[in-house]
Amino acid sequence: MQAFIIAVIAALLIFVVCLAGTAVGAFAGWIVGFVFDDSLRLLAQALGIEAAPYQLGAIFGFIGSFFRSTLSK
Repeated sequence: MQAFIIAVIAALLIFVVCLAGTAVGAFAGWIVGFVFDDSLRLLAQALGIEAAPYQLGAIFGFIGSFFRSTLSK
């Protein structure tokens, strides 16, 4: 029973971390899109991307939440 509770808590933690990464990525994408509006519009047109900057940030934030940085001493 204890292993089941630990597994449920771990799954919930992973879910919350992925949601937080998505939210932070969306916010960062919104800020970048706000500051570099013309540059991002030209880049998106050149690459054929039809997504708002906050959507791209959310995608990258979601994907990035699965990666952990490891620091070695």
